[in-house]
Amino acid sequence: MKTSEAKRLEFRRNLETGTFMIAPGIYDALSAKIAEVSGLNCLAMGGYAISATRLGQPDVGLLSLTEMRESLKQICEATDIPVIGDGDTGYGNALNVIRTENEYERAGASCIFFEDQKWPKRCGHMEGKQVIPAEIHVQKIRAACDARIDKNTVIMARTDTRAINGVDDAIRRGHLYADAGAEILFIEALRDREEVERLAREFEGTGTYLFANMIEGGKTPIIPASELKEMGYAGVFWSCASLYLVAKTLKDAFTELARDGTSDAFLSRMIDFSEFNHFIGLDRYRELEKRYAADDKSQP
Repeated sequence: MKTSEAKRLEFRRNLETGTFMIAPGIYDALSAKIAEVSGLNCLAMGGYAISATRLGQPDVGLLSLTEMRESLKQICEATDIPVIGDGDTGYGNALNVIRTENEYERAGASCIFFEDQKWPKRCGHMEGKQVIPAEIHVQKIRAACDARIDKNTVIMARTDTRAINGVDDAIRRGHLYADAGAEILFIEALRDREEVERLAREFEGTGTYLFANMIEGGKTPIIPASELKEMGYAGVFWSCASLYLVAKTLKDAFTELARDGTSDAFLSRMIDFSEFNHFIGLDRYRELEKRYAADDKSQP
């Protein structure tokens, strides 16, 4: 397995070389492993998916730092590709951000983003959000950058002000957060393609990287990765695709199971026992069992 340091360097190389990053939202070690073998080069661990899968609840600020850090650690340890960690609001003021940054970094994150919502936060595409003054979030971003143990850890700043104060304020805040040390900006819930393109023009040549966020049924229109790259974006989150796909697949299959009392109707859509055991790494553990096997001869 690659070290956390190696994965951070890989994330930075992707930024510097213009290697576009498609980062699906993943929620556990298994979804991380599946994403990696599918050829994706970056992952995103977000509170929306963790809240849904861990608690069965919506993303309305119910998760704690400890719960998020534990989920992040399991994900990072399961994969050799960089993981972006959702630091939410930092769970408090600038001092809390310092602890959150340190905990996430120790868990293995290559990049961590912090948002400027008021706590309790909520999904960026939901109604009813509020944001803190930009000047307070500037200090949070400064604290996160200063707190880094490994200086190759990338700090991303997210703003949710578009839905509240408009796109002009989102751009203003983006510049402030970049000046505070954020190397990547994530401006959430842009309303149309024109705004997505405008954002790229505003930060062109500034040395600040941009990530977009695509949520099926969300506020922002779905734009393919190739077009976002052409605009000048460094990467894109597909935050909820895996969660929605799994939910739909399981709902359909379980409905069939309840109706038929057998899995026959969806066997062709499943990985079978042997294939899954191979994928999950059982072969390696069988080899380890052989290597460390000892004679168990009872003594008289």
